[in-house]
Amino acid sequence: MKPLLEAIAVSKHYEVQAGGFLRRQALTLRAVDEVDLAIMPGETLGLVGESGCGKSTLGRLLIRLIPATGGNILFDNADITQLSPKEMRSVRRGMQIVFQDPYGALNPRMTVEDIIMEPLLIHGARANAAARKQVADLLGVVGLPARARERFPHEFSGGQRQRIGIARALVLKPRFVVCDEPVSALDVSVQAQIVNLLGDLQQEFGLTYLFIAHDLGVVKHISTRVAVMYLGKIVEIAEKRALYDAPLHPYTQALIAAVPASHPSQRSRGRRERQRIAGDIPSALHPPSGCRFHTRCPHVMPICREQAPAMTEPQPGHRVACHLTG
Repeated sequence: MKPLLEAIAVSKHYEVQAGGFLRRQALTLRAVDEVDLAIMPGETLGLVGESGCGKSTLGRLLIRLIPATGGNILFDNADITQLSPKEMRSVRRGMQIVFQDPYGALNPRMTVEDIIMEPLLIHGARANAAARKQVADLLGVVGLPARARERFPHEFSGGQRQRIGIARALVLKPRFVVCDEPVSALDVSVQAQIVNLLGDLQQEFGLTYLFIAHDLGVVKHISTRVAVMYLGKIVEIAEKRALYDAPLHPYTQALIAAVPASHPSQRSRGRRERQRIAGDIPSALHPPSGCRFHTRCPHVMPICREQAPAMTEPQPGHRVACHLTG
C-alpha cells in the first residue's frame, strides 16, 4: 500500500535578525529540519514532543498552509510543493485542519452556518438549500442540533466550538485531516468526547489523521503509529504498542516515563523506571551539534556531540535516530 501523504526531507527555516541596535546579524531558525514521514491511508499518525519542537509547523507544512524551505511533499503520489496556488486549490479539498484554539479559530461575527459553509463557497458552491442541508446534516454528525446553525460562536462552550471546527474541516469531504492539538484547550471531561468523536468520524468517512499533541495519554488512545519529534527532527517512529512498550530513544523513554499511571499499581507491574530528562529544549536558532538531544541525554557518548545519528530500523517498522541503537 502506498502512503496517502509522504514528506521527503521537508524543512522550514526562518531568517531571524538578532543582536543589538548597531550590530545585527541574520540567524537561521530551523523550525523543521529535513523530516521524512509517511502516513498511510486510514491511519492516525500521532505526533508528539515538547512545545516548540516544530509539531504544528510540520502539520501546516504538510497541507501547504505555509511553504516549505526545502524537500518534497507527496499527496496521493502528486508533489504538491510544485503546484501553483491555482493548482493547489483543487488539492486543498482533500486536506483540511482542525485548529488547537476553539475560541480563536472561529470568526465571532459569523453564524455557525456561515462558518461551516464558507469552504464550500470558496470552492464554487452556492449558498442554496442543498448547501444549508449539508451544513445541518454535518452538525448532526458532530453531535450538535440543526438549530445551532443560526447561532454565533460565543454562545457555545469550548467543546461545542471544537465540534463546529471539526464540521468545518469535514464539509469538503477531505481524505486527510491535520488535528493540531485539538483537545489541549478543553477540559479533561470534554477531551475524551472529542477524541471519541474523531475516532467515530474516521470510521464513518475513511479519514486519515495526523494527530498532533503533547499529551501521550491522548495520543496512545487514538493513534495507529506514533512519531516523536525533538527540536525540528523526528527521532523515533513506530507502531503505538511497540513505542509505548519498548521505546528505543532516550527522549521517548523520558516522555513516556512522565505519563501518570492511571492506577498506582501499574508502576509496579513490569513498568521500567526510566531516567527523566533535565533542562529545557535548546533554541532552534542555535541547535546543538551532533545529536540535538545530547545536551539533555542521560546516556550521552562522545560521538553524540560530534555526529548526528542516522535513522535506522532495528526492528521491523520501528525506526529511531540514536547512536545507542546504531
